[in-house]
Amino acid sequence: ETCGFHHAYPYPDNEFLSSYYSQYVIPFPLHQEEMYRFAGIVRSIMRPDSSIIDIGCGKGEMLRALREKGLNNLYGTEFGSMYDTSKKLEFATILPYDITQLCKWSSDKSKTFDCTVLINVFEHVPEPVSLMRQLKSIISPGGTLIFCVPNDFNRLQLTYLNKTKRKPWFLSLPDHLNFFNLNTIDGVMTKAGYEIVRKTVQYPLELFLLQGDDYISEPEKGRICHEKRIAFENSFRETGAESDLEQLYEGFTGMGIGRDMYIIAKPILQSNKNPA
Repeated sequence: ETCGFHHAYPYPDNEFLSSYYSQYVIPFPLHQEEMYRFAGIVRSIMRPDSSIIDIGCGKGEMLRALREKGLNNLYGTEFGSMYDTSKKLEFATILPYDITQLCKWSSDKSKTFDCTVLINVFEHVPEPVSLMRQLKSIISPGGTLIFCVPNDFNRLQLTYLNKTKRKPWFLSLPDHLNFFNLNTIDGVMTKAGYEIVRKTVQYPLELFLLQGDDYISEPEKGRICHEKRIAFENSFRETGAESDLEQLYEGFTGMGIGRDMYIIAKPILQSNKNPA
């Protein structure tokens, strides 16, 4: 009631989550096009030598995209069997830590990062606000937190649910534990001690649901919808109008629609001044 976003209640315990994620396979990773777009956003606000860490870097797809955008001071974190894969990356330093361990390592080494990246992490973890607060300790002064989370309970989803009288398909417990959207994320970030400096979104895939391409009822239509979306975006990229595409997504952001959202935020500096 006071957290400002939808979430599982109660949260599963750590033993259950450890067992669940030991066998977990990411069902819908960012597609390559979105990886490069996200990496481009990071590059637009970072120098080539800025220190960047991708928390939960998986096989290193985002790190590769960041490198191809000209960023060369790269770190990642993973643990368990996925670490054995990601540690083979030759162009990045991979640390075998979860977030709590990473924060301790950062403190012990006096090492912080100009940019901390998390792709589809906060929807999976208990107490995400507490986690965001923890991450402030690894962000360099003036540094940035950039993350991607689903934009759930958005206007297009609610229109589809009202039309079809179906249950929310995106409430995929225990895979997702938290459900943010463009209307709630500002309050979440303020509570965590951050100021949002930019929000943008991915293509609002739910438009297809309202146009007769119901990929929820007919999953085989998912690939077709994805290909249409890529064709739409590439029409802008191939004609040198990528800035127009970004403006369009800024408009979608203002409307509260878009399948996933990208949040760029900075820690709010705490004043050390005592009141008079």
